[in-house]
Amino acid sequence: MLTILLLASAPIAVAAIVAIGIRLINLPPLPRIGTPASWLTAAAGGIPALTMAALVWFPFVVPPLGFFDLDVRSMAPLALGIAAVVVLAIPPVTRHRGAVAQISRRTIMSFVSVRWIITALAVAAIIVALSVAAGNASGRDENGRYTTYTISIGTTGTEMGTGIYGWHYSVPALAGVTVLLVATAGAWALLPRPAWSDDIAHDSAVRRLRAANTGRAACGALLIHLAVVLRSLAGTASLIGSTTTTELGAVSVTPPFAALGPTLDWCGVIALTAGLAMWIVIALTAIPSPARQLTPVTTSAS
Repeated sequence: MLTILLLASAPIAVAAIVAIGIRLINLPPLPRIGTPASWLTAAAGGIPALTMAALVWFPFVVPPLGFFDLDVRSMAPLALGIAAVVVLAIPPVTRHRGAVAQISRRTIMSFVSVRWIITALAVAAIIVALSVAAGNASGRDENGRYTTYTISIGTTGTEMGTGIYGWHYSVPALAGVTVLLVATAGAWALLPRPAWSDDIAHDSAVRRLRAANTGRAACGALLIHLAVVLRSLAGTASLIGSTTTTELGAVSVTPPFAALGPTLDWCGVIALTAGLAMWIVIALTAIPSPARQLTPVTTSAS
C-alpha cells in the first residue's frame, strides 16, 4: 500500500519541483499586487492543487471509503478550474490620485498571450475528440447508463465487458469544459475595462500577470481532466477476455486499442503533472519578485 501511495504521489512531487523551477528561473520579475490580491492568487492556485492531491491520497488514508467515482474525478478539476478563474477575475484594489491619460488602445490581446489561447483550445479539442470516441464505443450498463465497453469472445456470442469513459461521464464533463472556456474568455475580457492606476507600467504588469494566471488556471484544469480521461481509457485498454475453442484451444481477446494502454497511461501522468504544476505556479506568483530599480521614463517637450 505504501509503495502504491508513493507512486501515486510522484506526479504531485514532480509538479511542485517543476513549478518552483519555473517560478525561479523562467518567469520574468513579478509585480506586487497587494495583500488581498496576493491571498486570492495563492488561494486560486493552492486550493485546487491541494484538493486534487487530497483526491489522490484520500483512498489510501481512509481505505474503507475506496476510490472516488469516475464522475467525481472527471468533474472535480473542471469545477476547481472554474472557481480559480472566477477568483482571478477579481481586480486588485488600485489607488487613483488623479486622472491618468493613456492614448494607446487597450484590448484583450494587450495583456493575454496567444500561447494561452492556443494551448487551452488545443487541449480542449483533444478532450472533445477522446470523449466522442469513448462515448461512441460505450454501451448501456444495467442502469441504462453509457458506462460499459464490451468485446465479443469467439463465435458463441460470449461477451466480456469493463468500464469506459462513456457518454454518462463525458457529456457533463464537456459541459464543464464549455463553462470553463467561457469563464476564461470572460475573465480575459474584463482585464482592459478598469481604469489605469497611477503607475501605468505597474498596472500593465499586474494585468499581464492576471491574464497569464487565468490561462494557467484554465489550462491546468483541462490538463488534469484530460489526465483522468486518458488513464480511464488506459484501464479500459487493459481488458483481456479469454475462452476455449475446439479448434484453437484457449483464445484471448483484447480491445483494438490495447497496445495504446501504456502510452495512454503515461500521457495521463504527464498531463496530470503539467496541470498541477500550472496551478502551483499560480500560487507562487503571489510572492512578488525582489524590488528592482526601475529605469526612469523621460519625455521631451517640443
